Amino acid sequence: MIKLLIFDLDNTLFDTHKQLRVIVYEKMIHNMQQAGLTPEQEKVIREKYSFTSFIILARKLHLSEKIKNAGIETYKAIDLSGITPYDDVKLLKKFQQKKILVTSGLKEIQLKKVKILEIGSLFEEVICDESSSPENKQRIFADLMKKYELNPKEILVVGDNADSEIAAGNNLGMITVQILRMPEALKGKADYHVKDLYEVKEILEKIK
Repeated sequence: MIKLLIFDLDNTLFDTHKQLRVIVYEKMIHNMQQAGLTPEQEKVIREKYSFTSFIILARKLHLSEKIKNAGIETYKAIDLSGITPYDDVKLLKKFQQKKILVTSGLKEIQLKKVKILEIGSLFEEVICDESSSPENKQRIFADLMKKYELNPKEILVVGDNADSEIAAGNNLGMITVQILRMPEALKGKADYHVKDLYEVKEILEKIK
């Protein structure tokens, strides 16, 4: 029986790609170019940014502090006022299990998103992982499992990133659900693959 649901935020509960990244993306690239971003680094960012945290990309590409800060400061200046959740987020109110939101990124930005989206009250806890490290995400999940005195098969993880929350859940033996909101989303290893939260609801009913 599933007793705890762990949710990701970006591209899981709201369309980050269309609502934010499309708007700020070129500004970030431009400002990072001015700070010294190379064509090779730019190519990787353009290929991976829709599916990978900027902090993770910056680490993998060994971006200088100047380049990284140019990208971060551009992102921090983005207007978040118009963001809205996916329509199916209303289903969370019907899920009887405890729900935890674990989101990666800059804490001030991620918490601001939660506030504007008006979804904070849907969760027992909202946890922001500023490290954007898969290893740290796994540690957070393990701590939650211990805190709520649950075994792995009593926890279901829902997120879009196969290399982050899904990998963390898999490594701990939790039940993982990769939500693929975008046609171009990269399908990874998970117990289930779904298009929306209606399918998550079906999975919960089936497991019960």
